[in-house]
Amino acid sequence: MEQITILEGRENHLFEKKTGAVQPDISCDTSSLSGSVSQRACVFCGSRVVLYPVADAIHLVHGPIGCAAYTWDIRGAVSSGPELHRLSFSTDLQEMDVIYGGEKKLYHSLIELIEQYKPKAAFIYSTCIVGLIGDDIEAVCRKVANETGIPVLPVHSEGFKGTKKDGYKAACHALMKLIGTGDTDGISKYSINILGEFNLAGEAWIIRKYYEKMGIEVVSTLTGDGRIDAVKRAHGASLNVVQCSGSMTWLAKEMEEKYGIPYIRVSYFGIEDMSKSLYDVAKEFPERPEIMEAAKQIVSEEVKQLYPSLQKFKKALTGKKAAIYVRCIQDIFTHQGTPFHRHVGSTCRITDRQQGRLRTPQGDV
Repeated sequence: MEQITILEGRENHLFEKKTGAVQPDISCDTSSLSGSVSQRACVFCGSRVVLYPVADAIHLVHGPIGCAAYTWDIRGAVSSGPELHRLSFSTDLQEMDVIYGGEKKLYHSLIELIEQYKPKAAFIYSTCIVGLIGDDIEAVCRKVANETGIPVLPVHSEGFKGTKKDGYKAACHALMKLIGTGDTDGISKYSINILGEFNLAGEAWIIRKYYEKMGIEVVSTLTGDGRIDAVKRAHGASLNVVQCSGSMTWLAKEMEEKYGIPYIRVSYFGIEDMSKSLYDVAKEFPERPEIMEAAKQIVSEEVKQLYPSLQKFKKALTGKKAAIYVRCIQDIFTHQGTPFHRHVGSTCRITDRQQGRLRTPQGDV
């Protein structure tokens, strides 16, 4: 079999499963060189990915126009109502703003946007140049919040200070300022928040429907089809259910520490993972066995509906080899239960903790 030549310096970025062999660690979870062209996204992009689906808020990028263009409609997250999130607003900082500062421009931009669009809140994203020139966006946000009466939240995603993961954390910091400010009256004891689900193609609506059929109230989805008022009262839920652990585990841990809300990790990729997720959530409410019975009924009905269609794909794919290139490691395991052999798998985002999953017997990558 012909051997593939590996680029110099990339030898430790590859992992080959061999039964009985000593498996070296993969070189991962390191920062890209600042200013370099990379497959990875920046800190600012990470924060936008997490907060962008909140549909009734203004999202204002404080920086050059290119930053706003780069992340405009970044994931195509859909909304059942307002679509403010799909508009890309920027302060469009120019050379003179870099020299004299952009705080006045930010203030006037915010006042104009809030007057015109009447949002429930505003997220202000700092970019690299803002970190360099030192604009005090905290002060501007406080001033505008006092004048307009809505939450105006700075998102500290400026500077060459890390990777996209650091942007996730910056976004979660902003969300924590909202959580706990709303009224929790009327929230059921059997309630959850869905964390790390971004409603890219309406899947959050399907997942919410499943939980509601089980008799579980969904207080908020963070952040797919998100609403500011729902985020404010998220601290009233009894359980946090984390889908995208990379972006939302920090928020789940903060809510557990501050509000005593436990969290579990789930995956909605594929029949097996979806079924297990519904069962795992049902197990968190043992005093109501009818929740588990409803989950079993949902799984049974959905599998009966899907099975005939899956047989067509099974016939076409059985015996085939597949190379899977994804951004997140859980996407590699989406294909468990499929008839093809996952010959090669690649991801540009993996942590030291996550790489252990590649060594488990379940995968054939």
